[in-house]
Amino acid sequence: MRKFYDELLGLFKEACILDEVNMFLYWDRDVTMPKKGGKQKAEQIALISKLEHERRINPRIGELLEIIRTHKDYENLSDLEKRNIFLIQRQYEKLVKIPADFVGEFSKQGVIASESWEKAKDQADFSIFQSDLEKMVEFNKKYAHYLNPEMDPYDVLLDFNEPGMNQEKFESLVNPLKEVIVPLIRKCSESDHQPNKSILTRKVPIEIQKKLNFDVLNVIGYDLDRGRLDETVHPFTTGNYDDVRITTKYFEDNFLSAVMSTMHEAGHGEYEHYVGKNGRYQPVGMWCSDGVHEGSARFYENIIGRSSSLWKYYFPKFKELTGDIFADVSLEDFVAVINKTEPSAIRVDADELTYDFHIILRFELERDLLNGKIEVKDLPAIWNEKMKTLLGYEVKNDAEGVLQDIHWSDGLMGSFTAYTLGNIFGAQIFDTLTNAMPDWEQQIEKGNLQEVLNWYRVNVFEKGNILDSYDLVKNITGQEVSSKYLADYLTTKYTKLYKLD
Repeated sequence: MRKFYDELLGLFKEACILDEVNMFLYWDRDVTMPKKGGKQKAEQIALISKLEHERRINPRIGELLEIIRTHKDYENLSDLEKRNIFLIQRQYEKLVKIPADFVGEFSKQGVIASESWEKAKDQADFSIFQSDLEKMVEFNKKYAHYLNPEMDPYDVLLDFNEPGMNQEKFESLVNPLKEVIVPLIRKCSESDHQPNKSILTRKVPIEIQKKLNFDVLNVIGYDLDRGRLDETVHPFTTGNYDDVRITTKYFEDNFLSAVMSTMHEAGHGEYEHYVGKNGRYQPVGMWCSDGVHEGSARFYENIIGRSSSLWKYYFPKFKELTGDIFADVSLEDFVAVINKTEPSAIRVDADELTYDFHIILRFELERDLLNGKIEVKDLPAIWNEKMKTLLGYEVKNDAEGVLQDIHWSDGLMGSFTAYTLGNIFGAQIFDTLTNAMPDWEQQIEKGNLQEVLNWYRVNVFEKGNILDSYDLVKNITGQEVSSKYLADYLTTKYTKLYKLD
């Protein structure tokens, strides 16, 4: 049986390598491609996507799975080997339903749509993107229909991105969270202790920001011999193992955006660096789910990146790198303002307290788009109305509204929920970390981030995909997944910041 198992892993590895090639084609599209290269890049990505899909639905995989599962020596396999077989079979049974030509067409349209999205965003004009988005919505509907024509299409996509997830399950987590966050936001807004927001709009030259961001990566131990940091329109991470590329975007009058997006993407990158402990190019040596990935990124960005402990250590170096720009700013005022809470337009720049309302908005829009309750042409108006209802924010234009995210142009519907799931997973795991390492704050204040980050690496990153997300969180924490930990974390943090006691 061993030869059949090895053959199965060999076929899986071929598909993984093609996926890597595709990831770097997307990276090239967003980072280094000349402006007129979009159509050519679309052809490249379409072909590689089709070839990868054909590898993943190779009939030989089905034959090997049947041979192995029914073999007399199957029970002699290790738990990790059985998990590999389970994961390959789960993926195969889903993907075999989707025609390879369709995958190529979907990927090609995604590149075309991303090009029109970028143009539309630059001009703050949704009409430029509308027809391409309509096509991407239809592709998502067809994709869901191929996978399970009997199920709600949005539930199909949610489950595809986060095994076991559906609308009801997501709402059961966010509804209790809203009950805590809404009054907490109100109390913070009414507090007499408001941060000095002008600190964040001080102009920091881009060259200084670049030095700052590379230094931040050095502080958290991000291995640039196995990775890169580049600039793009919408920050993202791609690659795995020894070639992981992260990106950020710089704004002269908003230095914090680049710092926090770099921390966020570094969390993604570190996951990919260490995820292969149980076997590279094997299912168990890959990331667990979108939610766990986002939980890792937001752990780096928020729980560590915005902590007073980190800035007690790093603030002197920050002032050194930025010259006299923040010479008059105290540590207390700085920590307060980088954690301020207020309604804002842009999801990636939203504070921890309001962030999940940005996700709820997208969740509701995707659900209604895929079920035909709303039409693409009406999205800007509906988006703006929901922003006012959920966050009390008046959207100024399409660029800061419906056009702010790249996800829909790339065809990634059903993936936004991962950000809130990540907040929930991360807070619950962090609660366990603090119990296991009571002096974590003192360690970071001394500049010893590796004690904390190594704990996270061992307990999350190196576990790879040995368990589905809910089981992984339970395995780490000993408790069922609950939004209670996030609610408690936010309440404790913002009560202290805004002096609500």
